[in-house]
Amino acid sequence: MIPAQFKKLLVALEHLTDKQVKDVEKFLKGDNLIQPIIVELEQRMIDEPECPHCHSSLINRHGKAGALQRYRCKNCTKTFNAVTKTPLARLQHKEKWLDYLQCMINGKVLRESASDCNINLKTSFRWRHRFLQLPATMKATLLEGIVEADETLFARSEKGSRTLERQPRKRGMKAKNRGRSKEDWVPVLTVRDRGKHTYEAIIPSVSTGQLNKELQGKILKDSVLCTDGFRSYIKFAQGNDLIHKRLDVAAGVQVIEKVFHIQNVNAYHSRLKAWMDRFHGVATKYLENYLGWFRFLDTNENPNKNNLFKAQQHLAGT
Repeated sequence: MIPAQFKKLLVALEHLTDKQVKDVEKFLKGDNLIQPIIVELEQRMIDEPECPHCHSSLINRHGKAGALQRYRCKNCTKTFNAVTKTPLARLQHKEKWLDYLQCMINGKVLRESASDCNINLKTSFRWRHRFLQLPATMKATLLEGIVEADETLFARSEKGSRTLERQPRKRGMKAKNRGRSKEDWVPVLTVRDRGKHTYEAIIPSVSTGQLNKELQGKILKDSVLCTDGFRSYIKFAQGNDLIHKRLDVAAGVQVIEKVFHIQNVNAYHSRLKAWMDRFHGVATKYLENYLGWFRFLDTNENPNKNNLFKAQQHLAGT
């Protein structure tokens, strides 16, 4: 840097805010977060080189754009970088990603996350749902042992939609119909074994056909299925040759043989609902993302921004 530019830099430093001063101190101490992020992203291309367009492994380095290395495929001749065709593609301010992930680990709402990371509210919304694309897909593929199944209901919400399928219901108003009305409620099926492996699905109804569609091949034959007395579970267990322990909760039967119960899955629902309360209602079209978010936090004993970021890398590699 020439002396004249350096003098201008010193003058500009006098007008920095307290937060900007801290950011500069971090940068000078070598605590700049963008480099570790880039290293993590590009390591995948080194370990498993693959073109995201044609999946060829014949790639070459092709200059840099910003701080990211670009590559060129010998097969299709297209260029790309480590985040092309991933949820992280075209997202700016990479140095703030880990801070934002920490806000998500802490369960902060959009405005609070935007304020903490000094980003726009729209950016905060975009980042949240990009980062949640992987946790939404992280479900148990195989359940074994004592398996508990139950459903819970979330209010159907079209919040944020330009066109509504039904008349809006003001906050605090009761649902129009009682029970499991499809117009007002969305059923979420939760199946969980004693190893904390959890499978969740938003389903139109808790019918035998829907249970077969969602759970076919996901519960080992020698497992014991514990449910309430809902008839669909009985037919599902019979059709899949599962040992079924039916708990008539309404009649006060909550535990069978001191082992078989659905208290774990019910406790999971309680934690989920309590965690969801901070968002004051989640739009149904984004409910799958929030379920995955909580599932990630609840399943990992020590959830942190690093393992959540590494999860994004696994999605980039799939």
